[in-house]
Amino acid sequence: MINPHTKGPDMAATESPEGPQIDRDAAERVHYTDPRVRLLASTRWRLATGYTHRSWLALGKDNPDALIREARDWLRAAVAAGLLPAQNDEFDDEFGPYLNEALKDQAFRAAYEEAPDA
Repeated sequence: MINPHTKGPDMAATESPEGPQIDRDAAERVHYTDPRVRLLASTRWRLATGYTHRSWLALGKDNPDALIREARDWLRAAVAAGLLPAQNDEFDDEFGPYLNEALKDQAFRAAYEEAPDA
């Protein structure tokens, strides 16, 4: 069994005495303009509130800024850890169409959803 807390030969090959390696440069390239940030923030808000995507859109600039910052920070962490790719030309070619379609689909569904009872 690998013990990540040891400094001897039992240490996992991908770890150093300082812990798992992270890619800080890739993390720094994650900005608010990455469509995944708003998608994560709105999804987090919808899970917590039970409201619809339309309700999130209706908030406009009154959306919870803290959630957007938090989503960006978690996305940066996922990119730094290698769990998700950084957004770049390759990312845009491979994942961009999917994200654009997902966001369009959410917007379309939001336009036809019933407003929540508040």
